[in-house]
Amino acid sequence: MKKKLILVGAPPACGKNYVSDLICKSIKNVAYFDKDDLTDLRLCAFKVSGQEVDTDSEFYVKNIRPYEYSTLLNMAFSVLRYENMVLINAPFIQEVKDERFMFELKKRAEKYGAELILIWVTASEKVCYERMKLRNSDRDKMKLSDWDNYVKTIDYSLPITLEEKGLVNKIIHFDNENELTQKTSIEKTLKILGE
Repeated sequence: MKKKLILVGAPPACGKNYVSDLICKSIKNVAYFDKDDLTDLRLCAFKVSGQEVDTDSEFYVKNIRPYEYSTLLNMAFSVLRYENMVLINAPFIQEVKDERFMFELKKRAEKYGAELILIWVTASEKVCYERMKLRNSDRDKMKLSDWDNYVKTIDYSLPITLEEKGLVNKIIHFDNENELTQKTSIEKTLKILGE
């Protein structure tokens, strides 16, 4: 089996954690990285800079977010030297729109003998809203307080052009709308990852 660098991405509350957990429980020897595990470093960066903790702020997007992603990717590639499958759970919302970034990432994966696979998790705006309310996280308070405006900034569509342009080896659409679509999607995903 060829090595695989797997990105599990999606807008907030589509179910990246749930999907990543399903995959890692179903496949042996997957090295797992989660952007949420960098929370302590993120909070420290806000604190030492004297900025309010806001992951939607321009300060975060320009000064913290890029380093979170580069750290995750550097750790993933370090492990990919020794393991066949590495999964990163992070939104990747900006990254999948940046063709140069994806081109460089695929080239980097190829140096390790790995395929770049994007698993894009989707759910309807309504389902995302309900999940966001249910998880009751501080990071979602601003989003929920102005949902109509927030949701206009989110692109829930599947970034299929990445595969068409050769910027990833495969895109797997994981429909996380309900139990039936989840069941079908995990079966399809595991089959493709097992190839």
